[in-house]
Amino acid sequence: MAKSEIYLDTKQIDRLTIELKGFEKEVGTATKNALNRAIDHIIAKTGQLVSKVYSIKSGDVKKSFANIKRPSNSDLSASITSKGHLLSLGRFPHSPAVPIKNIKRSKRQVKVQIKKTGGKKPVRTDPKAFIAPTGARSADKMRHNVFKRVGNSRLPIQIIRTLSVPQMITNEKIAEQILEAGNKVLRERLEHEITREIFNIGRKVKGR
Repeated sequence: MAKSEIYLDTKQIDRLTIELKGFEKEVGTATKNALNRAIDHIIAKTGQLVSKVYSIKSGDVKKSFANIKRPSNSDLSASITSKGHLLSLGRFPHSPAVPIKNIKRSKRQVKVQIKKTGGKKPVRTDPKAFIAPTGARSADKMRHNVFKRVGNSRLPIQIIRTLSVPQMITNEKIAEQILEAGNKVLRERLEHEITREIFNIGRKVKGR
């Protein structure tokens, strides 16, 4: 089952706070800088990981991170939240790309590729899925999507939707890789920032 939340390991921060007692300000500055770098890295890495598994652009994944709480000197808490509604099947590679009028409706079969592996899969709905224009235009071309009828009548129809970007991110295997990457960069950046702060303290002492 996919995790809805991913937490980084902050034990290293607690340990440094104890070991460097008396230098709480420097530890705080180093932590703030390290967390900011970790946030940027996680957002970029998440886009890469999700787009490797699902047929979605890395940029679309990054755009889902609308809520980002960055740490400050007075509040070192940080979080990033991915938000998004269920994506329509038309957002993914599908065939046919546009309605084919010369094939009987009963013989048409819409296929969609949600994951990068395995190719396009048939959309199995009852009533049968079909391609139709949405009424909107993009780059002076009519947009199309995957629909199904609600009931046996010609109308109404509804767009068929699937996963949201947050659901893709919390796919168990992807979430594990995000956690691993986030913890790694946090450890590395925290070590780097602490070293820099200590070096700055040494320079100030020598300059007295």
